[in-house]
Amino acid sequence: MELFSFDLYLSGLHFFTNPLMYVASFFGVLVGVVFGALPGLTATMTIAVFIPFTFGLAPTISFAFLLGLYSGAVYGGSISAILINIPGTPSAIATSLDGYPMSQQGRAGEAIGISTISSTIGGFLSVIVLMFAAPAIASVALKFSAEEYVGITLIGLSVIAIISPGSTVKGLISGVFGLVIGIVGIDPITGFPRFIMGRAELLEGIDSIPVMIGMYGLSEMLVQISDVQYSIVVKQKISKLIPPLKDLKRILGTVIRSSFIGVIIGALPAAGGSIASLVAYGQEKRFGKRRDELGTGIIEGVAAPEAANNASTGGALIPMLTLGIPGDAMTAVLMGGLIIQGLRPGPLLFQQQMPFVSSIFISLLLSVVFMCIIGLVGAKYFAKLIGFPKKYLIPAILVFCLVGSYAISNSIFDIWVLILSGIVGFVMRKLSFPIAPIVLGMILGPLFESNFRRSLMLSEGNWATFVQRPISLGFLIVVVLVLVGPMILKRFNKVIIRGN
Repeated sequence: MELFSFDLYLSGLHFFTNPLMYVASFFGVLVGVVFGALPGLTATMTIAVFIPFTFGLAPTISFAFLLGLYSGAVYGGSISAILINIPGTPSAIATSLDGYPMSQQGRAGEAIGISTISSTIGGFLSVIVLMFAAPAIASVALKFSAEEYVGITLIGLSVIAIISPGSTVKGLISGVFGLVIGIVGIDPITGFPRFIMGRAELLEGIDSIPVMIGMYGLSEMLVQISDVQYSIVVKQKISKLIPPLKDLKRILGTVIRSSFIGVIIGALPAAGGSIASLVAYGQEKRFGKRRDELGTGIIEGVAAPEAANNASTGGALIPMLTLGIPGDAMTAVLMGGLIIQGLRPGPLLFQQQMPFVSSIFISLLLSVVFMCIIGLVGAKYFAKLIGFPKKYLIPAILVFCLVGSYAISNSIFDIWVLILSGIVGFVMRKLSFPIAPIVLGMILGPLFESNFRRSLMLSEGNWATFVQRPISLGFLIVVVLVLVGPMILKRFNKVIIRGN
């Protein structure tokens, strides 16, 4: 694979002679912003609910729409964070720290404008990094054998446990639950059926899409219903959406620094925008020129997290596209969207489907452009959506969930999978169990199992094969550091404190 050739990046341009590519991208961004702006409707849930409706579309059009949803929903969370101090998505939590104080000062329009411009720059830089980094990583990954893939999947599974919010044990339990769901069906090596409980529908395994819609969509709606919260009506004058040049100059350094933080953290398996935005805000608190004013309503406090969480979108696509390892929960769902189109993420995707990969780069760039336009033009109207009554919104989303699950294979069984997943997801949320490890476990589990068993078969049962190959050994060392590192660091800090 030749790297950095213009043909590599322009081979997908011919797809954009089709006007539907632009319509799909624009509509995806629009829907993503709307759903992202509504409190409680996460970006992951938005993508999961709409994936089934892309079934039957051309893969390029399908992914133009899904990437539009992805970009729009991540950005849209900032609108409710700024206006009512309720982040529309977890990645907008840090945005509310300065965005809401600005809103209370009558500067809501200014805050949304800064958020939009920062998100656009962060998204644009992430696309550039993705375009150059992904082919380079994929060319190296083409040399990987089964042993290397065992190490990569183990890294993804180990990081799940470390970054799971709350209890690490609960994160591990959720991950194992996902692994168990992932092995239902025909054994990939022996062809023997596993855990099918006499149901022929389970021979091909449990479809990940109904599970994701149930876990993120249906369970979220059940949580919303159980919490019984009244809609908050926002009445704010939205003006001065276009930031003046002096403000843009002031935030330029913050935005660039935060964008690269977002790309790097986004590329870490199982990390994502919420971590990226908090880290970027923390770095602004440490190194920013106006660090002492953060939290009082300054534009740097909005620019840093928004640039980071939108830059994480391109970063998270790097491991997903090149290695088949989702960068976060959202890209795990996007990966499901690729799989139902008959495409398997990984280095072979770059070798065999380069025009499609090129279209992904261009679609993501197009979605960033539409995000900027829609954000600046439609901010006044999106602000009114926040007070939309949940008694109308929740039933509509439930219908989307049911229709979407059925549409995948026209199977009533998928509806039951959706309902059961929704109930299980609701109970787990109430017990503070994270949902993301389940989805990641479902996707990474079969990949780990097939490569692990293939490695042992090819080496005739020699377990040393995993440490005899330098790259595989390196991955295993990373796994050990990820799992043991935090405990060692914690104990080291205790020793230092005692010494002082």
